[in-house]
Amino acid sequence: MVFWRGLGFVAIVLLGMAIAVLRGIDAWRKEPVIATLHVPPAFKVGRDFDFGRYRLSWSGRGFSVYPQGRPEKVLWAAEDGFLAAGTGQAAQGLLDSGRELHDRRDRLCREQSLEAFERMGGRLTLKGQLRCADGGLSSYVLALEDDGERGLVLVVYLGDPALNRLYLGWRREAGERIFGFGEVSGIYDMSGRRLTVPAAGSRSAEAGGWSTSATQAFFVTSRLRAFHSQSSAYQVFDLRDPQRVGLEVHEGRLKARIYKGDSLEELRARQSSVSGVVSTPASPK
Repeated sequence: MVFWRGLGFVAIVLLGMAIAVLRGIDAWRKEPVIATLHVPPAFKVGRDFDFGRYRLSWSGRGFSVYPQGRPEKVLWAAEDGFLAAGTGQAAQGLLDSGRELHDRRDRLCREQSLEAFERMGGRLTLKGQLRCADGGLSSYVLALEDDGERGLVLVVYLGDPALNRLYLGWRREAGERIFGFGEVSGIYDMSGRRLTVPAAGSRSAEAGGWSTSATQAFFVTSRLRAFHSQSSAYQVFDLRDPQRVGLEVHEGRLKARIYKGDSLEELRARQSSVSGVVSTPASPK
């Protein structure tokens, strides 16, 4: 009897250790991937770049983008590193009640250099390199383009085709609340969450049917900003940090739109003009 009790105790201890290890792995998998930015001495001085109707103001460590003549109307901004990459492999199973893929991070590229600003008409391109943990390098291109009254088109490409994970981060103002992601009423603050958007054409357990990433990858904020990812890949939006928004895309490229507007209705109209779908009919309270 004592033997069996001892064996049962050992089994419970081993089970507890296994659960702790799995929780640790899951926590690492969900840890934000944030780049460390390196710039040459010449870029440590602030300067402005005008492209079309918009301006990017570079501070030496970060930037803000806004319509010319309206510096208070910031559409997109970043401080320090804003782009990282990596390779990963998604398991066939699902976690978190069917909402999130079990993704294995094989390699991360967190060291970002910014080496060039190139301006051509209504398009501004930022170029540099990403250094991986194993010493490998990949070029990247991040382009911002004037989209007229709608706002901006954002395009990101990674030079190394082996990289199938892209991590983009940008600044969030203090107290800024975020609404959308296909939530029907549009009144719930999504801040503090980690939200997934299924790949186009895949089953969404949360939606109860085939995914519609055109609506699920769109959000507006209480500061009257709007972001609309047009990627068809699986994506994760990380809203847990009150000072930062993180986007993880399961491929090496991204196209998105950043909408300009002076009201929630105007921002949703901009999105509707692109996708033909208005994702949140009600106004956030």
